[in-house]
Order: sequence, then structure tokens, then C-alpha cells
Amino acid sequence: MAFKKEFEKLLAETSISSESSNEEYCAVWKRINELLHPNIPQQLFRFRTCNLENFMTFQNGEISTCVAHAFSDKYDSLVYVNKRELEEKLREFTQFDTLLSIINNEEFCGFLTALIGKECIEQARKEAMLYSKEEWTERNAYKVEQVIEHVFIQINTNINNVRNDPFNRVACFSEDITMPHMWDTYANGHKGFALEYDFRDFHNRGCWVCSENLICKNTKRNYSHLFPVIYTNKRYDATDNVISLVLRSLLLNWGFDKCLPIDQLYWYKPYLYKNAKSYAHEKEWRLLSHCPIHDTSKYANIPDCGTLKAIYYGADIEKRHKDFLHEVAKGKKIQEYEMYIDPYSPNFEINIRPYE
Repeated sequence: MAFKKEFEKLLAETSISSESSNEEYCAVWKRINELLHPNIPQQLFRFRTCNLENFMTFQNGEISTCVAHAFSDKYDSLVYVNKRELEEKLREFTQFDTLLSIINNEEFCGFLTALIGKECIEQARKEAMLYSKEEWTERNAYKVEQVIEHVFIQINTNINNVRNDPFNRVACFSEDITMPHMWDTYANGHKGFALEYDFRDFHNRGCWVCSENLICKNTKRNYSHLFPVIYTNKRYDATDNVISLVLRSLLLNWGFDKCLPIDQLYWYKPYLYKNAKSYAHEKEWRLLSHCPIHDTSKYANIPDCGTLKAIYYGADIEKRHKDFLHEVAKGKKIQEYEMYIDPYSPNFEINIRPYE
């Protein structure tokens, strides 16, 4: 537990600017990995329903991943942006005195042009000369609302992009194989199965450490990281990052060469925060896949890189499903177990025994 608190603190305090050198980038990841890798559990479990897709990925030695939007939890990877504070700042920004100083400044006027359009800027210049502050404010109230609406549309787009970004796909694992909730929820009420993985050396088997990763055409590529989920009572606050992305987009559209830097860890952090009250008991770890060869699909399979160690059959799995999975497991030479409820025990627990 101490490790997870330390990891949460490190992640909150760490960022990688998009303007960082390669040496700075590597140094930050080295610090993260030095804490993370020694604490990856020897056993992580993935609960599966019995269907053709899950059978095929198991048979092919693959791990299926998907975008966060595919999960049933509507808050999964849904970042928080402080829109109230932002709206107050935008209203302050669009006050008469502020705008007058900006439209008379060539550089800032260019940014504002990208925001609301050249015609609006020219009209604002004319009206600033014709009307008093009070008259101007009354006449342009609707334009202020247009500016705020335009910015909020882009903010909402960025929020939705996190959950739908095909460059950031997720696979979920748990530390606990005997938790009834996991079998109930993710293995079709004990009618499914679970797979055991040992990811302790997984980071040494992927494309990050391959000297040919930039030229490789292999479709079974693995650009993945494994992290523990951070359980909290608040959604991940992405206010600064989302605003930077919106402003960066506007500046790029206007033609600025140097734009606002972005925290590169923003493409990881939103996926690691979950509601403590609803999900802390799941003891989840997440594999985040960033494989560029799959960056147009919301679903993709990546190789398990030999990390699969065992299969566990649900207490109520159908015989035909168990027979098929058993044949595959024998071919893979992995351990086999079955879950059962002891009728002589008074405890609310699921037991494990080797499958003969």
C-alpha cells in the first residue's frame, strides 16, 4: 500500500514538457520505472467471459485492448475541467478595457483573430471608436457568449477525446483471483474464466527496447506500460492541460511556430484515476497500449510476450467451453485451476483447486 501512495504522489508531482530534451524525457521515465517495476505483482489476473473473441486472443497469445469509452463506467477516464473558473476568466478577458488593449496589440490581436475571426476584430475596432464602454458592453454581450461557447466546444472535444482516443487503449487486471465481485461482474457470473499473467519482465520484451522499433512492420507490436490504478474521490483534474491544448490548437491555426508546451504524461494520467468508493476493492492494474500501428482502431490486440502463466475456470463454466480452453491450455503448457464453493464452509469465499 505504501508503494501505491508513493506512486500516486510521484505521478501528481511529475510532468514531462513537450519541449523537453530526450535526456530529460528519459530521466523522468527512469525515475517512474525505478519505483514502478520492482513493485509489479508476480500474479495479475484478467477475468473474461466465454465468447469467440476471448477464446481467439487466448489461443493466439494476445491481450485485447480498447478505448476507455468502451467501458460501462461513464466516469472511466472522464477528466475534470473547472469550467466555472474558466468562464469567469473568459468573461474578465472579454471586458471592454481588456479587449481594447488587445486589439491594439498586433501579436495578441492575431491570437484573438484565431479565436473569434477577423471580421469580429475589425468590427470591434470600429465600435470601440464609436461607443462608450457601457454602450459597447451592451451591444457586444452576445459576442462574448459566442467566444465562451466556441472555447467550451473545443474543451468538450478534448475531454471526449481522452475516452475515445485510439492511440490510448486499455486492458484491465486485478491482484485478486478469489474476489466474488470480479467473477460476478467480469466473468459472466462465474460462467467465464480468468487468466493469470506475470508482467514483472514485460517492460523488457516490448518495442520500447527494440533497436528496430521505428522501422518494424510487424503487426504484433507492443508499445505498452503497466500501472496501478489510483483510487480517489475526485476525477483527474485536467484543467491546465486541456486549456493548454485548446490554446495550442488556436495558436497553431493562426500560424505561431512556438506554442504552449504540453505535459507528455497527460496521455497516461487520466486513465489511472478511478472512483475509490465504487472500485477500490478491485485492486486494479492497467496496461496502457500506445502502439502507433493501431492508432485508427478503438480495439486492438497486442502480444502477451510470454507473460501468460495459468488459466482459472469459473465455478459455473459450461463443459463445452471448459473442454475447449483446456485443450488450448495443454498446448500452451500453462497451469490450470478451477474455482469452487465449499459446501461445508460457512465463509463467503471462492476456493481454488488444480484442474485435473
